Formats: sequence, C-alpha cells, structure tokens
Amino acid sequence: IMKHEKKTEKQLTDELEALRQRVTELEVLEVERNRTEEALRKANTFLKNILDSSSSISILSTDLEGNVLFWNTGAENIFGYKADEMVGRQKIDILYSDDETNKVTKELSASLLKDGEGKSCEIKERTKNGRELCIHLTLSPRFDENGEIVGILGIGEDITERVQAEEALKTSQEKLYQAQKMDTLGTLVAGMAHEINNPINLIMYNISLFQKVWHDCLPVLNQYGGKEPGRKYGGLTYDFLEENSDRLLSDMDMAANRVAKIVSDLKNFARQSNVVDKSSMQINTAVENALRLAQTSLRKSGVELEVDLASDLPSLKGNLQNIEQIILNLVINAVQAIDHDQGVVRIATGFQNKDRRIFVSITDNGCGVAPDISDKLFDPFVTDKQAEGGTGLGLSVTYSLVNAHDGEIVFQSQKGKGTTFTVFFPTVVKEATGRILVVDDDKSIRDMLTKALAEAGPYLVEEASNGIEACIKLGTYRPDLLILDMFMPEMDGLEVCRTIKSETEFSDMNVIITTGFPDHQKLKEVAALGFDRIHYKPFNLPDFL
Repeated sequence: IMKHEKKTEKQLTDELEALRQRVTELEVLEVERNRTEEALRKANTFLKNILDSSSSISILSTDLEGNVLFWNTGAENIFGYKADEMVGRQKIDILYSDDETNKVTKELSASLLKDGEGKSCEIKERTKNGRELCIHLTLSPRFDENGEIVGILGIGEDITERVQAEEALKTSQEKLYQAQKMDTLGTLVAGMAHEINNPINLIMYNISLFQKVWHDCLPVLNQYGGKEPGRKYGGLTYDFLEENSDRLLSDMDMAANRVAKIVSDLKNFARQSNVVDKSSMQINTAVENALRLAQTSLRKSGVELEVDLASDLPSLKGNLQNIEQIILNLVINAVQAIDHDQGVVRIATGFQNKDRRIFVSITDNGCGVAPDISDKLFDPFVTDKQAEGGTGLGLSVTYSLVNAHDGEIVFQSQKGKGTTFTVFFPTVVKEATGRILVVDDDKSIRDMLTKALAEAGPYLVEEASNGIEACIKLGTYRPDLLILDMFMPEMDGLEVCRTIKSETEFSDMNVIITTGFPDHQKLKEVAALGFDRIHYKPFNLPDFL
C-alpha cells in the first residue's frame, strides 16, 4: 500500500509539473498572440492612416454584388457620403450618373472578374448633392487567402477641373486658330472684292443699258427680221432671238447680280472682325427687327414660325444692326434647310445662369447639316446649298460677327431631322449714370435723341437749342458727352468746339458732331481741332446709339 501511495504521489507530481509546463506554454502563446494582435492592430491602423490620408483620392472596396465594404476619407471628401452611410448600406451604383456610366463600369467589372487584370477608364459619377464629376477610375481584383477573387478595389481621382481646363484650352485654341484664319481670309477677300467690284458694276450697268436699247430696237428688228426669218444675226436666227432674247438678257442680268452679291458678301466678310459703335441693347429687339426683315422669305417659303422670347432679359453690349444680321442669317439659313411642306422654324431667347449669358436659338426641322461639312461649317465658301445659290459666306459672316461681340455660336444637327444654332452673348452691367448734353436748333431732333438716350441707358440728359445756351450749360451741367449740331443760328457748332478746345477743364469731354451737310468746309475745321466723331443726318438711330 505504501509503495502504491508513493507511486501515486510521484505520478501526481509529474502531472503537476506537466501542467505547469503547459500553463507556461499557454502563457507564452498568449503573449505571442497579444504581440501578433498588437502588430496586426498597428498594421491595420497604419494601413487605414495611409488610405485615409489620401484625402483627394477615393479608395473603396466592394464584394462581388457591388455592396460597399470599405470607404476612405478621400471618398467621403469627393462624393459627400460618410463611410457609415455607405459601408454595408449601399451598392456602388448609387454613384453612377447615368445609364452609360452604369453600362461601362459593369462591362469593366465583368472583364476584370473574367481575366483577373486591373482596368482603368474615365467616367462621370454623381456626388451626394447631385454634382457631376469626371473621375479617373482604376479597378483591381481583390483576392482571398486561396487566390479566389472575392471583390473589387476601386481607386478614383477627381479630374473634373483638369478636364474642364483642357476643354477650355482646346476651345480657346480653336477660336484663336479660327480668328487667325478669318483675319487672313478677310485680307484676301477684301482685295478680291475690290478688284471684282468695278468690272461687275460696269457689266451690270451695260446689261441694264443694253436691255433698254434692245427693247427700243426690237420693233425695227421685228419689221425687217420678220421678212427674212431664217436670216442670222450674230449666228442666231430671228426666230430664236424673238423667242429667247428676253430670257438671255434676264439670265445675264441675274448672273451679274449673283456675282455682285458674292462681292457684297465678300466685303461684309472682310470687315466683320472689327465691329464698332456698340451700345447697350436688348436681344429681343434685334430678334423682332430681324423677323420683320425676314417676312418675305418666310411668307414665300410657307414655313411656320414659332417665337418664344423670354422677358426681362439683361442687356448686351453690341451693334444692333450686326446682331440683327446674325439672327437674319440664321433664320434664312433655317428656311433654306427645310426641304418639305411641313417646315417649322422656332426662335427663342433666354438667360443661362451658370455663366450669366443670354442666348438666342434658331431651330428648324429641315434636312440637317451634311456630316462631311459639319466640322468646317463656319469656314468661308463651305455650303451644301450651291444649287439654291448659296455662296457659303453667310455662316462665316455670322461667325465673325458673333466673335466680334465676344460671343459664341454652336450647333446641333441630326441628318434628316433638323438643326439648332445657338448664339451666346455676355451680358453687361449698366454703367454708372452719365451726363449727356444734346444741342440742336431743331426741337424734333432734340426730343428724339433725348427720349432715345433716356431709354437706352441710365443717363441724365439735358438739351440746348443753340451754341450760346450750350456753352452756358457746359459750365453748369458739366456733361460727360456732348452731342452737338454743326449748323445753328447765333453760335454754331464750330464756335462751341473752339470754346471747348480753349478751356482746359473741358479737354477730356467726349463730343459727337451731327450735321446734314457732309461736305461742308467747317467739318474739316472741326476735325482739325480733334473732334472727328461725326454722324450725318438723317442718321440711323439704333446705330447712332
């Protein structure tokens, strides 16, 4: 029994020692596990700090169904969604701005899951507040410990500003190239027009003269030619001349007038780059005036006209006649583009808040722009209407006039469905109130100018009926602009100009001379004094303003 008890005691001691060793091993393992967990925690914290420090780069991860599993600070900053709004709560397609983006990303994801290779693209995505961004997106597969793809890692960079800057630079370069090209062509066509103008005028005059002479001589020809109908005159029989002479002369006259029109268009094109006499004006006024000018063309064509003019539009600074020409050219172009009997031309005006520009758009349901000329539509002599007599200069002139007003013209077209041209103009803030003195001995002229100036801008307008009264008001009223008639009783405009020239306090005054005598010697004298802004009566009021 004693032996058995001692053996049992020894066994217990051995077991106890083994237990102590096991406890020690477990303690060592616990220490190692704690060290590993701490290292892993530090590694995770380090990795998260790295991912979150990329505040301008979105880094996110999804499972194979598109559920968001990770969402870094950069993604929060770019898209506006917090991590707790996205992780485990949303699918990634909440960011997709349209069906096209959804389709592209799904195709990329499918390709990535198929071949296991990363993909990159530029797509449009939508922020929480609805803003659309351009994102450079890189997608990579995410693997588990067995090498199986379990999700997708996406890294995105917001390149919206860069894309916008590149587009703006491209647009500026295109405008510069177009402007340089137009300047060069303008110099060329101005010379051509000058050389062609004199001979064509002579031809047109002689055709007109010959038509009169021919009709006066026709009775004599009928008297003698009728006796010998087979006799030839210049190789043509009497019968032929009797039947076709009017048409031949009419064709000659029409052809000469067509050449004259081309020359006129060339001259217009050559001088469009330097528009002067700009003033504050309303786009709706230009539209209404242009439509009155286009009434004949619209009536003959049978096209239905729809007009939608926005009210209370801001003013633009421009030349009313030139703006009217822009609209008239586009309306006529729209009418000519309609090749069926259900034609509709719609003209509308409006205001674009994002860049504070006003616009006028002209839409037709015609044949559309031929694809082979769409990229050079505003170049001179480019047209698909040669058969209808088009010279290819109308849109070139329009383009130059728009540029001269710091505007922009764009178009959208579908073959067989129609075209929309839209012209944008910058708006102007009304300048500080200016003082104007109108001097004319004709009360009706004074009344007309006073009323027109008051409506044209925030001006204070005074008037005087002669030079003496004008000189008195120069000292008391101190106008910023003097509109001065040249010929008046008691004291004429020349004497007023001499008074202004002699007084240093009036040396910076702006003066416009008006007169109904364009060739008078006094105009040379007043110009010699430095007053060379002269408008001849009767002047066009919109142009004058």
